[in-house]
Amino acid sequence: MIIYINGKFLSQRLTGVQRYALEITKRLIQARKDVKILVPPAIDLKKVELPHERILQFGSFKNAILWEQIELPRYLKKEQNHVIVSLCNIGTLFSKRQIICVHDMSFAVNPTWFTRSFSMYYNFMVPRLVNRAYKVITVSEFSKREIQQRLRKPNLDISVIYNAPSERFMIDGLQSRETLQDDFFLFVGSQDPRKNLQLLLKLFADEEFQKERLIVVGGKTKSFNKVELQQLPNVEFKEKCDDTELSLLYRNAKALINPSLYEGFGLPLVEAMASGCLLILSDIEVFKEIAGGGALYFRSNSLDAARESIRSFLKLDKEKKADMRLQNLKRSRDFTWNNSTDKLLQVIDHL
Repeated sequence: MIIYINGKFLSQRLTGVQRYALEITKRLIQARKDVKILVPPAIDLKKVELPHERILQFGSFKNAILWEQIELPRYLKKEQNHVIVSLCNIGTLFSKRQIICVHDMSFAVNPTWFTRSFSMYYNFMVPRLVNRAYKVITVSEFSKREIQQRLRKPNLDISVIYNAPSERFMIDGLQSRETLQDDFFLFVGSQDPRKNLQLLLKLFADEEFQKERLIVVGGKTKSFNKVELQQLPNVEFKEKCDDTELSLLYRNAKALINPSLYEGFGLPLVEAMASGCLLILSDIEVFKEIAGGGALYFRSNSLDAARESIRSFLKLDKEKKADMRLQNLKRSRDFTWNNSTDKLLQVIDHL
């Protein structure tokens, strides 16, 4: 059986969802010779860090959505013994031989986080794709329950295949954590309403924390409604940050702070954990699933709770911080791209 990867994600900005697809695709290629990546014609293959001999580029539609819904299924009709793997929420409606990964149900939880066109498209597509797919996968036990509940399919068979940190972020032990300054807090994520970044900026505008530095890594995403963010002298925005720089930020931050209102997983958490970075997180269910007892938590909609959480963190002694780092480092070892790819291959082979 030929395993085709829906390569539309290669035309998109690299965020957590695309990172998931890219890392698993890399390892599928390494593991099996029968893996091919199908991509639309508008993608510049010179910028694609995947073996070009595994990539099949075809079609005439420059619009990636039209390519996915018209030219991709037309190509697949020529192949009898195959499966198409779509790893970024959306696939083609016109193939039942498909494994679809739905990362979360945020578009149904709160459509106002997104542009109207994006929300309408996802609310139309995802239920239909789930109904037609060979198999549905997702990235956390929380998202599995969300999909079953939101789509009113309590018995829907869903496999959980986690995200993982890339090797760039993994340290051997706490002794290899290179502390240069350790004088800033870190936020990593897109600048969209779901991330609740406004609450964090209010916190660092507070007189009590004006001497604390915050670095915000992440840019704007077209799919989400715009967020007006306050500019503060103690907050630095980095819209572009490669993995080398980001790994240093994780290793040298006081802590990663994530006040998200809703997530399907939270890739920066495991990247931070693997880097020996401490965690201050909103108390959403999936964060507790991923980080467990290795973080300080606060109510995501409460500025007072976030303030108290920072205060508690600043009072922690070195021994307690070292214990939390070690706990997070051990927990991060439960998440690997090789394990996730092996689980996906088991799903494929079972089909």
